[in-house]
Amino acid sequence: MKQLALRLCCAVVLLSSCASQPVSSDHVWAMVKLSYDPATKKAVGGSCCTVFFVNETTFITAHHGNETNSAMFRPNAGYPNVRVFLANSQGDTIDDFWIIERVPEYDLAIGRITRPHPAVRVCPLQTELAAGDEVHNIGFPTDKSVLDHKLRIEEQKLIVQRISMKPFVQQGTVKAFRKATVRKNDVNIQGKTVAVLDYSSRVGFSGGPLVSRSTGKVVGLMSFVIPKEFDSETPAVAIRMADIKSIIEKEGQTKDPGDKK
Repeated sequence: MKQLALRLCCAVVLLSSCASQPVSSDHVWAMVKLSYDPATKKAVGGSCCTVFFVNETTFITAHHGNETNSAMFRPNAGYPNVRVFLANSQGDTIDDFWIIERVPEYDLAIGRITRPHPAVRVCPLQTELAAGDEVHNIGFPTDKSVLDHKLRIEEQKLIVQRISMKPFVQQGTVKAFRKATVRKNDVNIQGKTVAVLDYSSRVGFSGGPLVSRSTGKVVGLMSFVIPKEFDSETPAVAIRMADIKSIIEKEGQTKDPGDKK
């Protein structure tokens, strides 16, 4: 279907206290948005961010792009309907999820799926992170990640028959920690200490895991992304797991799914 122009801007990972395997590409998911018109049988869209689960049913991602009344959950102009779902590299999809909490000052959004899914891979968390540590991040860059897809529109519904997505890895070291206040491109970090990496990033990696190369555990949440072209002079920035782990654990345990926010 050449009419479908998929663009990726976010990804997903799953985590729990019993997880022990090093975080890999099998752990990450993309949040995919497709706007469609049943009358014309046309659809456009793609992934909008990266997400990872903190337990079998709770995931985290970047707040920017997932704000209240975000365009993420509204159809594109000219299309009456939208479908938003999670997809992984194995072709699995999850439709039923909610954003249960938003913490914009840490660029953090917490979501929940209605029931455990067999394809979810739970990631271990780590709060220790130091300047000079070797790290990598995993996600779905907008311009590269959709390899194949097959869709059909039937009785006003968009059915995803097949979607094949490829996660990518970026790597480097933690360059420094800096206090940041950022109000730009939907990022609204206010006076928080962030990890500055020695490499840049692309749209689509936001919300994905920053992983320690020595332990294989998640040490941060990817935040700032370059809005257009890759810029090697602009470093990527991540939120430290040490700053958000208690928030994640509290919300993951106490919030029940409800209406999408």
